[in-house]
Amino acid sequence: MEGLMNKLMRPVVKMQMDGKVPFAKACGVRLEQMEYGQARSTMEPKAELQDETGHVHPGALFTLAETCSGGAMAGGFASVILKVRPVAAQVDFQLKAPAQGRCTAHSRVEGDIHELKRLLDAEGKINFPVQVDVKDARGTDVASMTVLWNLKRT
Repeated sequence: MEGLMNKLMRPVVKMQMDGKVPFAKACGVRLEQMEYGQARSTMEPKAELQDETGHVHPGALFTLAETCSGGAMAGGFASVILKVRPVAAQVDFQLKAPAQGRCTAHSRVEGDIHELKRLLDAEGKINFPVQVDVKDARGTDVASMTVLWNLKRT
């Protein structure tokens, strides 16, 4: 039943999340895909997102990655998302190379989601990391992020 509930809720949660955060929307971030504990987000090139060297501004890359992490979190916990308060409690963001053009982020929940849900049910709160990797239009690894998500029952 849990798997079916998650599968049914994911498209609804994705629709609610895509374009919901005003700053991410202003950056053109799109939540393209949200699966069970995984997500993909994209950001098209825009002149206002470039730094003084003509590369994608690190702040825009941060926004892309953080949004994508939320997609993986929500995709994994879609069946209980209305019963929890998710908080991105800690973020480790690393730039690896200057980014050019369209950027794509891929994220995944680190850990066993079934076990995390069991702990959430038993203890009322959980912490878990979501790993995000960002590539630019050339396929270059341009950034990575680890977000420690806290979920607490409401």
